[in-house]
Amino acid sequence: MKRKVILVIVAVIAIGFVAVLGKKFLDQNRNQIAWWVQAGAPDISDVMVTMPDGVRLATDVYFPGASGPRPTVLMRLPYGKRYYGEVRFWVGELTRRGFVVVAQDMRGRHGSEGIFAPYPNAGPDGVATLDWIINQPWSNGRVGTLGCSALGESQLMLAVQGHPALHAIVPIAAGGAVGSVDGKNAFFSAFEGGVFNLALSVGWFGAEGGKSAPVSSHRPIDPSPVLERLPVEGLVAKLRPDNTDYEAFLQNFENPQYWRDAGYITGDENFAVPALFIDTWHDPGIDSSLTLAKTLQASGASVKTIIGAGTHCNYLGTDDVTVVGDLTVSPDRHIGYVDLISQFLAWHLADGPAVDLPAYTYFTLVENKWREADSWPPAHAIQRQLFLSANQALVWEKSGISDFVHAFLSDPDNPVPSIGGPLCCTGNPEDREGPVFQNSIESRNDLLLFSSAPLENPVTIAGPIQAKLRISVSTPDSDLILRLTDVDTRGNSLLVQEGALRLRYRDSFQTPELLVPGEVYEVTVDMRQIAYKFDVGHQIRLHLAGSSFPRLSRNTNTGGPIYSETGFRVAEISVRSDSNAPSALILQILPD
Repeated sequence: MKRKVILVIVAVIAIGFVAVLGKKFLDQNRNQIAWWVQAGAPDISDVMVTMPDGVRLATDVYFPGASGPRPTVLMRLPYGKRYYGEVRFWVGELTRRGFVVVAQDMRGRHGSEGIFAPYPNAGPDGVATLDWIINQPWSNGRVGTLGCSALGESQLMLAVQGHPALHAIVPIAAGGAVGSVDGKNAFFSAFEGGVFNLALSVGWFGAEGGKSAPVSSHRPIDPSPVLERLPVEGLVAKLRPDNTDYEAFLQNFENPQYWRDAGYITGDENFAVPALFIDTWHDPGIDSSLTLAKTLQASGASVKTIIGAGTHCNYLGTDDVTVVGDLTVSPDRHIGYVDLISQFLAWHLADGPAVDLPAYTYFTLVENKWREADSWPPAHAIQRQLFLSANQALVWEKSGISDFVHAFLSDPDNPVPSIGGPLCCTGNPEDREGPVFQNSIESRNDLLLFSSAPLENPVTIAGPIQAKLRISVSTPDSDLILRLTDVDTRGNSLLVQEGALRLRYRDSFQTPELLVPGEVYEVTVDMRQIAYKFDVGHQIRLHLAGSSFPRLSRNTNTGGPIYSETGFRVAEISVRSDSNAPSALILQILPD
């Protein structure tokens, strides 16, 4: 048995790549996984399920020991159903609990026919697969879905279809399904505040962007040599010869019809299926996951949401003492994700006992405490402002403001480096995700720092983080990148959360408007949401910069078509405040 386990792990590692892939799932969650215990080959391999247009999708079926019609869990994925770590893990966990597991290669991937794209076919192909499942003698007529990242995003596209056999979904780190709902416009988590997630997108499309089965296998790449090149268009073509959807993503950001046709959630859909959302605070799509949960709730679906510590698809590994980035995580209790997910599915697919969960279960970092809430942000959270003041201070009282104008330069040829946060796919093995110390960049002269006085009482935040800023810029366009950090008594500045805004999109993503150089604008920059405790004696710090590279694409600052440009300008960005029109950091603070 030990030898079988080792062989399976080796096979998984051989095809892993980035945060969305099975290698990461295994590496980061290994100490929490009771590994695959079902020996032997799948009960049914590579059944070719025919879609309405004649395209056939390769499908495996795994049976439990129990006989008779059984509840079914469907996992659809672009990464190779047979060896993908997450699928192998859940096959073992669910079949031993009495579920049938169906794993299917998405259209155009691995064993399936057709042409792949993320994700215009996820809904229709999922419906046809559900039709096939419930017509099998081993099905009890009820199906649930499960999986992280792409395996979660496609669940939302299927849930929109309203198929009567779909009785439960468990989308994990599935914020990439967000389209225009709530003004997020994140699309596959490829965009943030209108800024292209460069390293993630080049890394994913370069390694996994193949559109047909012959080119769908993992393609080992090192994106680091191309990330610094301009133009941004064409970077993936330097890593692989075949076509991908990379260029279409770049060219269609301002085209809402493209994203609607691709199935991304707009907020106009109807949802009825019960859902269990799971995500982590340092996932790139955490805000989008919370938005999706609210969207389903507003449509009348029963929704439970769990947000824990961790990074993309790393949730199991944080159910015990561990380290995320530079932050120790020591939960006050175990969630027991595997049992909880299994019980949720059994509740809805097999008349198992109801799972007693509040609407929101969330982990507060540093406090190391799981909390519960009926709404998000928690109803008892109080909105407070920290005002930016002249001596680069953050002050709680408006009366403490003194007028100022502080300026910094944003030079695309010397961008502020990305450190931690939702960093992925840079090709640099030393790059880390999550809450990582920022001290190495804080001495740069193209970074403005505003810091509070040492806290006399702890401050616990839970909910959205925003900054309302009055700014002027010397160029027709530029970016604002904001970081919230926690500065301890030794001066270590730990990243709490960050956000970005491309200033041409300050009012609308669909109708960009360039800046008038020198004119003053009030802009709102959203940072990702979080639950976090600042201890006594610590300082709350706000970073203001014009870049975070290579995580985010650089703004050329010309006002032109950024992704096709090879030239750039240096922008001077001025931040200002006075008592009548203050710039402020806005937090949701939990009472003591």
